[in-house]
Amino acid sequence: MLKNGLTAGYTFSTEITNVQKAQKSGNKGNSVRILKGWEKCWIELRAGLHIFSLAIRNYGSTSRSVKVLKTLYLFKKSILGGIETKIVKADSKYYHSIYAPGYPSEAFDRYIEAEFHRISPLKKKTNFLNFIFFAITSKCPLQCEHCFEWNNLNKAETFSLEELKSVVNKFQAEGITQFHFSGGEPMVRIKDLLQLIAGSRKDSEFYVLTSGFNFTAAHAVSLKQAGLTGVVISLDHFEPEKHNAFRGFRNSYNDVIKAVQNASEQNLIVVLTICATKTFISQGNLIKYAELAKSLNVPFIQILEPKAIGHYENTDVCLNENHICLLEEFYHKLNFDPDYVNYPIIIYHGYHQRRIGCLAGGNRTLYIDCEGFVNACPFCHTKNFNIRNAIQPGINIPSAMQSMGCQRY
Repeated sequence: MLKNGLTAGYTFSTEITNVQKAQKSGNKGNSVRILKGWEKCWIELRAGLHIFSLAIRNYGSTSRSVKVLKTLYLFKKSILGGIETKIVKADSKYYHSIYAPGYPSEAFDRYIEAEFHRISPLKKKTNFLNFIFFAITSKCPLQCEHCFEWNNLNKAETFSLEELKSVVNKFQAEGITQFHFSGGEPMVRIKDLLQLIAGSRKDSEFYVLTSGFNFTAAHAVSLKQAGLTGVVISLDHFEPEKHNAFRGFRNSYNDVIKAVQNASEQNLIVVLTICATKTFISQGNLIKYAELAKSLNVPFIQILEPKAIGHYENTDVCLNENHICLLEEFYHKLNFDPDYVNYPIIIYHGYHQRRIGCLAGGNRTLYIDCEGFVNACPFCHTKNFNIRNAIQPGINIPSAMQSMGCQRY
């Protein structure tokens, strides 16, 4: 077992207390918060009226607009399993998910119009995808138990900075509203990452998916100034030793806590993401994880299921029905139970995937791995084609997507 200097008397409540003390001393500037009550209702009313006005503007018909909005409402409800009880405010924008742009913004309008077009075609061009997962590096100092890029790690870089810019520019020209930069560990390539975000158009949102490594206070400031929207930080256990062992890195837990605090100081949206393994999943563990996230003022928790790929290839890691039931109960409790209104919003892709199918596979998103291959998602390694060929002048990206699709759902 990896050691990190904890005393033998460590308890979970002690860790919560330590986090709260650190938060009080170093997190005073954070204005990202979960809205509820009349504030939430007011923003919902404003956003609803705005979406209705967008529909009228595009369709020129009240009856058609109402029909489209009703269909969109039912689709959203089917994804979430209800209507969300919480909204996150970050700076002057409002979010119900990290996979939908903040309202109000041009990106939000394009996102909504793309959903309109799926229901009833518009005359104008709309996005064929909503967001892109893009692994910008193969380098990583960790040895994570679940790494889906394990076979590609620490090889020579595929993309130069200029090629990274070309990929982002190509998709921005298609109207993509969000980019989620991963790796490897994207913070290893911080200088290029800063230039990539700063040099891109500002009508998209940008997230970094990180272990917390190298996410220093200075880098958080620079990333915010460059145009970063938020950071998705991997935390796979609320107990430091167990998280460090999972990540194969001695200081990983401390890096996570510091990264959360540094990101919060800059009013970046912070997401804690967990690979929920069989040995972790229990009602007690899930609630303790949520309590830690709440104590850090983290507005979102993302739950990922382990898949038998990468470092988990040929291993029995997939969840059974009992595990899935516990995750779904936890998802419903924190998102819809009034007793948990002050807790983070839960994002759990497996919930909607089992009910309405996957939204990846070229449907609303895709994954570009660190070798440049376009895949259905980070967990479906389809390697349909290499993006370096698709970014050439005259190549139409949407036509290259037609053969894609989810391999699991």
